[in-house]
Amino acid sequence: MPTLVHLADERESASIKRSGIKIGKGRIGIFCMPVLPNFYVSHQWLRELKRNGARTFIGIYFRLDTKTLVYAGKYNEPHRQIELGVAIKEIMSLEDPLGYELIVDRKIEPKEIDKIRLLPPKIGWRYFPHSHQRKPTCACPVCIRRGSIKGKKLREKLEPPAKRINFDQLLARLMMETDEFEIDSLLCSIQSSRRRSDPNKLLFLLERKSDSVNQSLAMALGAFRHENTKEILQQLLESKDENTREFSAYSLLDLYGKEAETFLKKMDDPVIQQAIEEWKK
Repeated sequence: MPTLVHLADERESASIKRSGIKIGKGRIGIFCMPVLPNFYVSHQWLRELKRNGARTFIGIYFRLDTKTLVYAGKYNEPHRQIELGVAIKEIMSLEDPLGYELIVDRKIEPKEIDKIRLLPPKIGWRYFPHSHQRKPTCACPVCIRRGSIKGKKLREKLEPPAKRINFDQLLARLMMETDEFEIDSLLCSIQSSRRRSDPNKLLFLLERKSDSVNQSLAMALGAFRHENTKEILQQLLESKDENTREFSAYSLLDLYGKEAETFLKKMDDPVIQQAIEEWKK
């Protein structure tokens, strides 16, 4: 009877000894490889599996009859249901067996397990077989998964992050800009980071007498941790435009919490009262 190896998180060791290898939720069976003279081929999936978060892996070695039906094939190709003995011969005859896998569509009982042993941490390939010979060309989450080893460096190398524009640069562009869409975009950039700059530098925007600009300004002010912020937002609360008053109320509540809530509750304005209720949720 040939020996097969299933790779698992070390933390599952006690459970596997007690209850065997169960088919995991959402899985179609037990993934495994035959134990071959080539240790690397038998344990090739270890580094790829480590990308899921487990730090230490164990090999669970078990025996099955050669007549046992298994699903066999490379991970990115259709699998065939064949006898285990036939599948092992196929793997051994392949010029490149990397990426091959066997799937047993039933639980492995404790009595079928021969041994469990810790495995070295650096065996196998990551991402796909022979990936070390190919440089990634795309920084999308499929090609470079979030949390993957050196993933951030690879993404930044392929798609360098845009340089952040500081507040003074954004302010200079705002002073020159006349298009309201572009003004909104610049104020969104200002809003994206917490700031301690003096928001009075933005007061010139009120001279535009534009509801759209005032709305964007009210939201952007929510990023300013400065003593002058409250005064400007209170000024915007007097706007005839309902959205400007609503956004001003949200920014005040986000910045000053209960203090702002107490202040705003005194105002006889249904728009502001509704903003308070939404904020409390």
